Amino acid sequence: QKIAPMSLIFLTMNNLSTSIFLLMGLLSSLVGGWGGLNQTQTRKIMAYSSIAHLGWMATISSIMTNILIMNLLIYLIMTTSVFLSLIISKSKTIQDTTSTWTLSPTLTIIMLLS
Repeated sequence: QKIAPMSLIFLTMNNLSTSIFLLMGLLSSLVGGWGGLNQTQTRKIMAYSSIAHLGWMATISSIMTNILIMNLLIYLIMTTSVFLSLIISKSKTIQDTTSTWTLSPTLTIIMLLS
């Protein structure tokens, strides 16, 4: 879900002005942050988080491309670890994650840190 928008941003960042990318990044970060505040399902939280992170990456793309690629790689690694942890623990909501401590304390700590 992140590769296609990032390639589109990467291809158009030389043709659009910096102020457009900054405005797009600000709006995306605001929508993603506010939308994820009142969610209890982990899929919706991760979707809004993805929207917010896309805004941050659009903002970074107007500043420096090398940092954008590093940010994308770190984001992909962290998101993959969170999704794999949620799949292993079979958590669908925030309330489900509270019971994962009894299943595996190490997995719960990894989810918390990710």
